[in-house]
Amino acid sequence: MIDLPEIDRTSRLSAVRRAMSDYSIENFLTVDGVSIRWLSGFTGSAGKLLIATSSNHLLTDGRYADQASREISGTDIELFVGNEKQQKEFIVTRMRSCKTLTLEADRITWGAVEELKEEVEVDVLPSNGLISDLRQVKDPAEVARIEAAASIADNALAQLLPNLSRQPTELEFARALDTAMFDLGAEALSFETICASGPNAAAPHARPSSRVIRARDLVVIDFGAVIDGYHSDMTRTYIVGDTDQSSWDMVNSVTEAQERGCEVIGPGVEACDVDEACRSHLTNRGLGEYFVHGTGHGVGLEIHEAPWINGKSSEVLEEGHVVTVEPGVYLPGVGGVRVEDTVLITSSGFRRLTSAPKDSIV
Repeated sequence: MIDLPEIDRTSRLSAVRRAMSDYSIENFLTVDGVSIRWLSGFTGSAGKLLIATSSNHLLTDGRYADQASREISGTDIELFVGNEKQQKEFIVTRMRSCKTLTLEADRITWGAVEELKEEVEVDVLPSNGLISDLRQVKDPAEVARIEAAASIADNALAQLLPNLSRQPTELEFARALDTAMFDLGAEALSFETICASGPNAAAPHARPSSRVIRARDLVVIDFGAVIDGYHSDMTRTYIVGDTDQSSWDMVNSVTEAQERGCEVIGPGVEACDVDEACRSHLTNRGLGEYFVHGTGHGVGLEIHEAPWINGKSSEVLEEGHVVTVEPGVYLPGVGGVRVEDTVLITSSGFRRLTSAPKDSIV
């Protein structure tokens, strides 16, 4: 059992109410599981969270009655249990003396919005990013969970890395790595583990195959663990045995580019500048055209969330942001290299949460 600090959800509800006041939002409804979990602690797959003028209500059905009661205990959220029709009637009743109901527009389907409009006698309004913006800055309890997940991934890789030289298939190595993370305490995988070798590594999101990992291969391993809903994300690239100079140059160039990005990163830095630091280094090494994705993304209750680190991003990094820095190059028919860490933005710069060594030879 991993000892984790308690999460203060009361302060999160207060932050949402302040944001509602700032944007003149009278009532707010979210049906998104991630937003609901962040605010209430409820982890069920069917729920609605209504933040009204003077009350907060979690609505779910009988399958989750006991679970919801336990998970929202200690918050200022009241529980309503009923079927879908009863939940709609509850919302309609609560809105009778109101003028507007604002939805988390980027987290609800168009069909659900249209259905709700037919039920309530108030103006239904959109709001984009109300909760996801607040979720960007992680509190110490969240950082502890991400760091615990990262530690599990680090340790699992350390256990399995010698196996690369024993000619496993990509699938065999990926599955062994998954098992090791679960054995070390992961509750889930951040995503399907990537283990791509030789020419397969030229695909940024390659899926593990039955290809045998051979001597002289470049092997890209991208993986992560989940602890209490929070993800980690890390990529390392290894050379099995000795290899040619061009492969060495690719690995060294990407590793250096990742370090350049980390040197730039810190509070007050524009995300696009981090991308530019990585991209310009690879361009100077003649590899810029093979860097085909953004440099990074936020990590938390979702494996990919704001802020986004790419050349078009106008977002400014803040203390408490947890982001990846992951430049890569991909040569079709040849192979690829990616190096990635999950890092915490601190008051003076950054701190790596993933710490597996970047020594490339296995």
